[in-house]
Formats: sequence, C-alpha cells, structure tokens
Amino acid sequence: MKTRDKTLPTNPTGKINIAMAGGGTWGHVFPIRSLLQTLSSSSTYAEQIGTIYRFWSKDSLEQQTCNALQDSSSIKISFLPIISGKLRRELSLKAIFRNGSDFFKLLTGTVQSCHYLRKYQINTVFCKGGYVALPVVVAAKLLKKKLILHESDTHPGLVNHIASRRTNVNFTAFPNVLPNAQVVGQLLSDDLFASSNAKHHTSQLLHWEISASKRPILFIMAGSQGAKTLYEVVAEILHRNQKITQAFQIVITLGQLNQELRASFENIQDSHITICDFLSQSQMGEIYQQADLCITRGGTTSLAEQKLFNIKSIIVPLPRTHDQADNAKRYAEHHADIVLDQNAPSFAWDLEQALLAHTQYHKKAPSTSPLKQIQETKKLVIEAIL
Repeated sequence: MKTRDKTLPTNPTGKINIAMAGGGTWGHVFPIRSLLQTLSSSSTYAEQIGTIYRFWSKDSLEQQTCNALQDSSSIKISFLPIISGKLRRELSLKAIFRNGSDFFKLLTGTVQSCHYLRKYQINTVFCKGGYVALPVVVAAKLLKKKLILHESDTHPGLVNHIASRRTNVNFTAFPNVLPNAQVVGQLLSDDLFASSNAKHHTSQLLHWEISASKRPILFIMAGSQGAKTLYEVVAEILHRNQKITQAFQIVITLGQLNQELRASFENIQDSHITICDFLSQSQMGEIYQQADLCITRGGTTSLAEQKLFNIKSIIVPLPRTHDQADNAKRYAEHHADIVLDQNAPSFAWDLEQALLAHTQYHKKAPSTSPLKQIQETKKLVIEAIL
C-alpha cells in the first residue's frame, strides 16, 4: 500500500476523501467515469478511500454518470453541484465582456468549492479539464490540497494549462504537452472489453455472421452535436456509389441529436447497414473488436479507443476546433490515419476516394493486450491520487 503524505489532513476514519472535477465533453466525462469504476471495483482501493466527490454543474451528464455508479460501487460516491463561469481566450469585445461577467460566477464556484473541500475534509483533487473544474482547482491550491491532473489532448485546455503550474503530478496522453509531465496515454474504460468473444458469435447489434463475412467492416461514428453535415455527406456517397455499399458491412451510430437522418441510411439499396442510436461502452467495444475502418471526429478518447483495436481511422475534425485538428494531425503522422477537411470544396470527393481505396482493407490483430494497456495507465494515475 502506498504511503500517504502525512502533511495532508485526513478524515476521522483515516481514509482519503477524493474530489474529481472534469467534464464538458465526453472526452472528459468518460475517463473520470472509468477511474470511478476502477476504484469502486477494487477492494484494495476501497480500503484506502472514504468518499469520492464528483464536482460539476447540476443536471449535467456528469451528474447522470455519477448517479448511475452509486448503487453498484463499493465506495461511497457523492455528487456536489457548483457554479462556474467560462474563461475565453479570444480577444473580441464580446469575449472580454463575457469573461468579465463570468468572473463573478468563478468567484462563486471557488467559494462553494472551498466550502466543500473543508466540510468533507477532502484530501486530493483530480482534474481532467473543462471550465467548471477551474473553481475546484483554485480552491485546492488555496487550501493546499494535493492536486493531480490529466490532459488528453495534444495541446492543453485552458483550465489544465492554468492548473498544471501548481499541481503535485501532471499526466498527459502525449509528450511535450505540459511541463514535468508523465506520459501515460488515455484513460479508457474496461467496459470496452465486456464482449471479448464478439468475434466468435453472431453480434446482438449486427445482423450478420461476422466470422463468415469477407467484407471489411466500416464503423461511422461522428458524434451527436455538430455531426449532421458529415452524416449527410456520408449518406450522399453511399446512395450514389454502389461499389462502396456492396464492399463494406457498415455500422452507423447517429447519436441522440441526429435521429432524423435515420431514413437517409435505411433506404440505401443493396447495402449491409446497421443503424444504432446511443451505444454503451461495452457495445462500442463489441463493434471496435470487429471494425476494420472508422469514419470519426478528432476527439482523443475515440481515436485512442480505435487504436487499441488497430482500426484505421478516417478522421474528419470538427470544424472551428483547433484541438481536434491537432489531434488528427498527430494520429496521421504516427498511425498513417487519413485526415480530411470538412470545409474543403472537395471534401465529399476526398471521402469517397478514401473509402474506395480501402474496400479490401482488413486490420491486423493488436500485438499487445489492449485491456492490459488501459489498466496499467489507470493504475499509475490512481497510485498518484492515493
């Protein structure tokens, strides 16, 4: 068992209380969810931990994922709502004015966070990024709490950039992102491997016998928000090019905000298409195990998951976000993935040609155990937290 820093106050039981702050995107929410699952499923960790407090705004996805874990966890998990404003890096008058008004929200959130950290005798704060995490980070440093940070992207978000200067330990997914950081990769979910025998049976999600098929499997996952244009282009390509629809077995997850596009894919002739709505992590893992090629956005969590399963990615970064473009560039350089610009006049043609070039593509099996990789990453972070 790791020796605890005796300079940190403990609760009356002698166990560590932990605050987790981070969210705003799935790439922040689900890594924290994965850490919570790992902590709550281990008797060794449970012996050291009193309560884990999940900080974020009220009625959020962060609160929903926290509440869903409470009944099954061997560790007490509580959600604490706070208020926060958002800092913006833009220099426009509108951004400056909004930063000024949100400054008072940040002050309110900092006071709330200080109150919670004192009241619940929290010893360690883990930050994943996102603007609501900033008051928690500030409170942690004011009260001299242990602060651990993990940055997923190739360039740090504003909150992690600010927090990294006064943390106890910085973890990153990529090198040269934050000073004095330990590069550990992404925090991914063990649930991805819940259906580890998917190759050997007929999938509950897919309506064909995978083991008998010679067609490569194309997985299309562009997310929900901001994905409509990409899905429309994909549907247009599949409608006009039968060579693609006949060459691939296609799985599409539309997300909750694009259900009106379902009809655009259902009436494609001579195709092998399965359309999914929201997918759990275990369902995603089942498809990842089978998929050869993926059309995806440039979120680091999704890209890292695809690489665990040796999937070749056609990356279409979300426009107007430099983070996804930078992530995509790195994956193209290191994994020979394909990067396309959705705003380019030739985008539809470029995507069509990329698919035609891979009609015979089949991935190779990963050379190392993906599950072991993600467990080792989480173990390093958890040991620093404890």
